[in-house]
Amino acid sequence: MIKLYKMKTFKILFLFSAALIVGACNKISLTKEEAYKLIEQHRKYPQIQSYQIYTKDAEDGRRVLDAGLEKDGLAQVERNHKTGENQKAIIRFTDNASELLLPPDKGQLSSVQKVKIAEEVLDSVVSVQVSEQQKTALVTFTTKYINVNPFSKLDKKDYSQIKKHEAKLSLTKDGWTVQ
Repeated sequence: MIKLYKMKTFKILFLFSAALIVGACNKISLTKEEAYKLIEQHRKYPQIQSYQIYTKDAEDGRRVLDAGLEKDGLAQVERNHKTGENQKAIIRFTDNASELLLPPDKGQLSSVQKVKIAEEVLDSVVSVQVSEQQKTALVTFTTKYINVNPFSKLDKKDYSQIKKHEAKLSLTKDGWTVQ
């Protein structure tokens, strides 16, 4: 009789354990680390922040001077330029600036030089809110700027701040994907 009781207890515990394991496998979960990797891949972080300088434009020449880029040894500005004379460049970049100069976009004017200002990188995942009914997740994350250089003075953005973003992820048969 005791043997039969132990056998029934064992079967009940076995079935209960199996039900717990199956139930745990069906639970939808998404860790902060998984969300970080998905967002970083989907949004292609780090992202290069750039600025376009019109080398034949007197106003851009003034901006370069006001930003102190000539003093920093990154650019030279022609000061004896006559109004309406736009055949030659007013702004020339020095060898010190060469690593910050970006290649031109397709179809870009030769008088336009794109310069690297900073890199925006994924900083951290703040929260992950999973909705099991809809098989979606709302991820709150932050980004920050690194490798900020003197060309950032030309842009009005504050490159010292941390930015907060949200991304919606959905669970498909292949796993979590960013919408």
